[in-house]
Amino acid sequence: MSRFHELVAIQMDIAGNIRLTDTFAYVNLIGAADQAFYKNFVMSCIVVLNKEMKVVDQSFSLCKETIPYIPGLLSFREGPPIIEAFKNLQTKPDVLLVDGCGINHFRSAGLATYVGIMLNTPTIGVSKKKLCGEFIEPVKEGEAQKLIYKNEIVGFVFKSRQEMRPIFISPGTGVSVESSLKITRDCLIKHKLPEPIRIAHSKVNELKRDISK
Repeated sequence: MSRFHELVAIQMDIAGNIRLTDTFAYVNLIGAADQAFYKNFVMSCIVVLNKEMKVVDQSFSLCKETIPYIPGLLSFREGPPIIEAFKNLQTKPDVLLVDGCGINHFRSAGLATYVGIMLNTPTIGVSKKKLCGEFIEPVKEGEAQKLIYKNEIVGFVFKSRQEMRPIFISPGTGVSVESSLKITRDCLIKHKLPEPIRIAHSKVNELKRDISK
């Protein structure tokens, strides 16, 4: 069996363990993970925010790249650094947003799903581009349209800012499709991306700039 087929087999196993129900009673703390790349290293930042969208914890990881970018297999490149950063947190979130896909993936095993299964924690994928599925384009700010793949609802396409392209919201695991939208929507303040991901993105790129110096 080739390396590619081995990784696909792992994804199929991951897909078989997905839970699309809410596995938490409430969301007081919400985390977010984002990545940056420098030479052959993958950097990850995770921030944890309270209900007021204030940072209460953060952690970083720097891992050597072990696999190149392969469409559909992003989780094996970016997942390990997120897992490493998550383990370094002093305060664990109730739900973790991940800059990437959840079950809106050809094998239902996007980055958010991979991370959620590996960490046994509820995750939501928030991506800026469609990986798979069909949808009606939302036109008004605050409008959400279902993302359909193989006759299943795998998430929502959400117009977070009137003048910008929509974002794609999908459960990773441990979260229902409906709650994925609600939780992400509750994290939006005045930007295209939910506040936790926006902050994680900013901080990991600050790390990249520091390292590159």
